[in-house]
Amino acid sequence: MPSSQLRRRVALRRSVSAEISMRVTNRADKPLGDLVPGVRRAIYFDAAEGSTQLSFGAVEIDPGKEIPVHRHKIADRYVEEGFFVLEGEGEVRVGDQSSPIRAGSFCVMSPAEGFHSIRNTGDKPLKFVMCFAGTGVQMERKT
Repeated sequence: MPSSQLRRRVALRRSVSAEISMRVTNRADKPLGDLVPGVRRAIYFDAAEGSTQLSFGAVEIDPGKEIPVHRHKIADRYVEEGFFVLEGEGEVRVGDQSSPIRAGSFCVMSPAEGFHSIRNTGDKPLKFVMCFAGTGVQMERKT
């Protein structure tokens, strides 16, 4: 490869890597807040924290409680939700279908327009981390 092409590639790599940033936070830095009775949530990364394409948070649901039927929206479009269960047992419901979830379960709600709910069916808190492809996500409840 000619040296001029190599120099351009190196310069391009340097300019791209100079724009990359990293953010690290600890759950203890931002406590969970009440979402609905028996459900607590915190968003750790979103536009407010400098993220441009990802929202990331944590949820805890008390035994016997649930997140009401809802979907997620950013401005004029709906977005999928993905989550990973850290502790506990529960059930995720989409339409008339339900599936048990437990520690180690991964779940994606798709399509984005679909309503869903998450309920704790165990005797300990159900804890999971969630993410959305976008920032400024709002929860839209089914009426």
